[in-house]
Amino acid sequence: MSLSKLTQTCFSRHQAKTFIRLYSSDFKSLLGPPAVANPYADNGRTRFAPIVPINHGNVFASIKLPINETQEAIAFKSEVEEAPKVEKLEVESPKIEAEKVLSSPPPAPAPTSSAIDELNSLKDSLEKLESAASKSSSSSGGSSDNSDPGNAEEIEARRKRMERNTRIGAYVLFGGSIIGFISFCFYYGRAQRDEFGNVISDEFSGSFLAPFYRIANSFKLWRDYVVEPAREQLLPDPLPAPYLQPKYTIVIELKNILVHPEWTYKTGYRFLKRPALDYFLDVIGYPNFEVVIYSSESMMTAAPVVDSFDPKQRIMYKLFRDCTKYMNGHHVKDLSKLNRDLSKVIYIDFDAKSGQLNPENMLRVPEWKGNMDDTSLVDLAELLKTIHLSDAEDVRPMLQYYSQYDDPAKEFRRRAVYLSQQEEQKKQQPDDSSMLKRYSGRLFGSRRHVNA
Repeated sequence: MSLSKLTQTCFSRHQAKTFIRLYSSDFKSLLGPPAVANPYADNGRTRFAPIVPINHGNVFASIKLPINETQEAIAFKSEVEEAPKVEKLEVESPKIEAEKVLSSPPPAPAPTSSAIDELNSLKDSLEKLESAASKSSSSSGGSSDNSDPGNAEEIEARRKRMERNTRIGAYVLFGGSIIGFISFCFYYGRAQRDEFGNVISDEFSGSFLAPFYRIANSFKLWRDYVVEPAREQLLPDPLPAPYLQPKYTIVIELKNILVHPEWTYKTGYRFLKRPALDYFLDVIGYPNFEVVIYSSESMMTAAPVVDSFDPKQRIMYKLFRDCTKYMNGHHVKDLSKLNRDLSKVIYIDFDAKSGQLNPENMLRVPEWKGNMDDTSLVDLAELLKTIHLSDAEDVRPMLQYYSQYDDPAKEFRRRAVYLSQQEEQKKQQPDDSSMLKRYSGRLFGSRRHVNA
């Protein structure tokens, strides 16, 4: 039997050994002789034909004949050896002989020489397979097999050579990185020069580490360009004396306060103008207030929108995203850089995070999401006009009072309606002083005449 056929027949060496032990001739079962004949005992793989009836006088018996001894097998297979003929039964007592035939089990066929040869070849193949497996495992171990001195020396030399190459590569990489960093700093950290090629001195001139300081300062400037506002003073100085400088400054967010961005398949991306926006700008515009748009939108997007709804230039200044402070992923408005007195600055926005640096100056109003039936700007304009007429020196207490409500403009309207109702009730009550003036009776003996 070939090795490939053996591997297809036996899935593992353990199964092959079990197979040999079960079907070898030395195996004996504890339960007695097997009832099924061993197929390896007969080289012809004898099978039994159907039961053949035998009639012995008054007793009817039956036996099983091998399939190669039937009449059909003898007729059509002449090359098959003739099977031994069944001896005639000499029955002294037909009844007793029939019982012996029926009760006795068929004898187990003895193993033939061909089966033993096949098992021996199977054992030899298994031994060859085991030896080949042991050789492959020993060869796969490689480094663990140090029985050969020459092989061990070669392995050790290879290991030392790899360790040396790794160390050299690490030194080259580290040295190249240091040299590259120093070259980068000396090239990009060199001093500025004027148009004539003369060196321009700066705060780092004269120091041996000046290139490194200049590189570090460049990184700081880049960070400040991204995080900090674009300039330290966002608004110019107040107007000089001949001109009228408004007393109060209103800083207001553009998005979702005055306009709302919208996108549709029909119109694309556009901004909706909030209802009563023109009335609101007429009330708070110059010269009543100094209006400043301070938005987290970019100048490329927001500047044309502001110019479209304010053709009268009632808004004095416009500040956009580059003037905000970037903190924790949010654009924050820093009112301390406006160059104005914070006691007279009113900041209007819907997002509390945008005014977290100056919460006392913030008047938080609800976010407008495009509802065209909204009239909150009318109430907000009346609230700001009341603050202007009050002529308060510090508007922060009033802003903190109204900021405790969800909608300050609605709360102001409710209070205004309440005060107007109180005034109407006072007008409708009778005045006692007028009744006294209308009295025309005698007073101390004289008659008092009063014209009705």
